Amino acid sequence: MKIRPIIHSRAQIIRNGGTDSNQSARRFALDALEGALRAVDPYGCLLAKVSIRNGQIRCGECSVPLANASRILILAVGKAAVPMMAAMTLLLRNYTVNGILVAPKNQYVPPFDDSILLFQSGHPVPDLTGLAASREAKRAVGMLGDNDLLICLISGGASAMLPAPANDITLQDKKRVTDELVKSRVTIHEINTVRRHLSSLKGGQLVRLSRARRILSLIVSDVPGNILPDIASGLTVEDPTTFRDAAEILQKHGLWSRVPKSVINHLTIGARGAIPETPKPGDPMFKRVSNIIIADNRVACLAAKRVLATKHVPTTILTSSAETEAKSMGRLLAAIATSSKLHNHPIRKEGAIIVGGETTVEVHGNGIGGRNQEVVLSAVEDIAGLDGAVIAALGTDGIDGNSKAAGALADGRTAQRAKRKRIDPKYFLTRNDSFRFFGRLDDNLITGRTGTNVGDVYLILRNP
Repeated sequence: MKIRPIIHSRAQIIRNGGTDSNQSARRFALDALEGALRAVDPYGCLLAKVSIRNGQIRCGECSVPLANASRILILAVGKAAVPMMAAMTLLLRNYTVNGILVAPKNQYVPPFDDSILLFQSGHPVPDLTGLAASREAKRAVGMLGDNDLLICLISGGASAMLPAPANDITLQDKKRVTDELVKSRVTIHEINTVRRHLSSLKGGQLVRLSRARRILSLIVSDVPGNILPDIASGLTVEDPTTFRDAAEILQKHGLWSRVPKSVINHLTIGARGAIPETPKPGDPMFKRVSNIIIADNRVACLAAKRVLATKHVPTTILTSSAETEAKSMGRLLAAIATSSKLHNHPIRKEGAIIVGGETTVEVHGNGIGGRNQEVVLSAVEDIAGLDGAVIAALGTDGIDGNSKAAGALADGRTAQRAKRKRIDPKYFLTRNDSFRFFGRLDDNLITGRTGTNVGDVYLILRNP
């Protein structure tokens, strides 16, 4: 169940680099990103953090008895659902379990036995399979009694893959809202605030449905800062936001008039108190719930730093919780690279800076691309001529936007190479067509679906 490393022609990357300085910088950047991916393999992370000892599931200071559980139900949902389910069923191989596995559409799923019910749902736009998975999850969780154990294996993407629209909202309505949110400059916190209040499962409502004695949630976080209510829209977490908050977000971003009337009515009625709110902090039902993060963006950033340390590259992790617009991130990274070349600060003659988090893109064009490729494309012209400087960005799930790439890489010669091919970075940026730009230069980073998701890793590397 190991994730795949980055698939890319190293020979092409090195050949594109030109000088020895560019060649080594590109090679080091690629190695660092591969190291980051390997470190957040959900299968390995779960087995490293969780064990079965003396009839108990143990994870850090948390212990959950197995002996007294009449039934054990595993609900795995998200981009990392498959390897997490594989790891958990391995740990519980001596116990009788049933499971619901909600994995991304088109992802390879190895054979599980008949006790695991499989759904492969759409992402980022929810589909009918996700709706069926939601109904089955609600049915199965609702049947658990007070001697039963519910284990939730949660990762990024679960919000779309387990849509569970509220009773007065259709799947088509929810798809339209999701599409509007994804295309707008809306933060992940704002997106999930809206999702929680259009759902019958999210924002802790899964806990409300279940009478299970204990609920253990093992989480792979794709949210900057590991804000639990925002990871998969907080299936097993108290919700600090309200219907009114959700309505104000749509109004703030000019989406109120563009979403279906059923959504407007639902949020308006909810804000008046006519629909029960999501469970709030302090609710005693959460005393039986343990939410534990087993992998996150910082794990990936630290792994990239360790790889660079083996190559004697001084490296600083600036943050693993960045949230900003993709073009702004690209220009910031380029500014750091330029300042380092001119003033030996913040990077001296050689070194690297790593940033983790997740950016947003406001889509204006009809091109192919994603936030990571847009970050790098935004930096191309600003680092033109900076020999030995490399900027790279990678989405750890392997899928960047609507493209088949995970990210991209550029150096000080990228602008010159683009000019020779008569491709203008500004033109492709305007059209949100970063995938085609880097495809012409063979500088996309391709992984396929990785089976994990902890957000994005951005890297600036400078060789003398």
